[in-house]
Amino acid sequence: MSGALDPIQEDLPLDLTPSSARPPAPRPLPRGGELAPSIVEQVLARLRAVPWARMRAKAAPVLRTGAEQLGSAAKLAVIRSSTVARVAVKRGTPYAVQLAKGTARISFIRALPLLIARTIHLFGFPAVVLRTAIQFTIAHRSGLTIDEVVYFRVDDPAAYTVYEAPPKLGTAIAITYLPTLLLAIFSVICLAPVLTPRVLLHLPITWITWVQLWLGLSFASHMLPSYEEAGPVAEQARVGVVKADPISVFWVIPAQIVALLTRLGGILPAVVGVAACWWLASSIFR
Repeated sequence: MSGALDPIQEDLPLDLTPSSARPPAPRPLPRGGELAPSIVEQVLARLRAVPWARMRAKAAPVLRTGAEQLGSAAKLAVIRSSTVARVAVKRGTPYAVQLAKGTARISFIRALPLLIARTIHLFGFPAVVLRTAIQFTIAHRSGLTIDEVVYFRVDDPAAYTVYEAPPKLGTAIAITYLPTLLLAIFSVICLAPVLTPRVLLHLPITWITWVQLWLGLSFASHMLPSYEEAGPVAEQARVGVVKADPISVFWVIPAQIVALLTRLGGILPAVVGVAACWWLASSIFR
């Protein structure tokens, strides 16, 4: 026979092949014949090699000095905060209350004229709208460019018209003071029947009487222009006096007076207008 027979192999469980049933090959050893250390053992070895005692000795003085400085700063902060707290308790609270009261008082005093002026404008909104409409019509008919028109707002002034500066003083006077003349006439027409001697004439007081009184006072309180309207006219009249313009010479004093009355807001012009129209309407039937 040419060769020996293969040994008989028994059947393997789970249909394993002979190659898969062999045990794993052993891990080769390094040249020295010992196993290499693991990663954890290497990290621990390096940590043990660090000179912890020497580093601790060098860092101790620095940490001690920083702690002393931090303690001193904290102590100083506590002392100062306690002092400030005592001053705040003794002086701060009454002073803060007094300051708040003074600020509120000043704010109220400053806001009071504006509040009164807004109330007057709300009371006489028909006159505000009518005056602005008349002013817009005159400026438009004069050929001036009109940029913006506000017929009513809750402010002082309550309405305004932004238009091109008139080249002539006569045009500026018409735009500013022609509504004044018309509102004065309307006010007298409304107030005259109200101020008649109703007891002597046996005239009853009806709701029409109250409407006439309301409209008359509204027209009277808004017949004078605002400072934004009267100021430019007064300045244009003053410049015209230098140029010997006859209209400027005649109008410069009334324009300056109206500008002075309207400089502080709408309260004084309203009082002057109501007083003038009331006197004029009551003197008609005397």
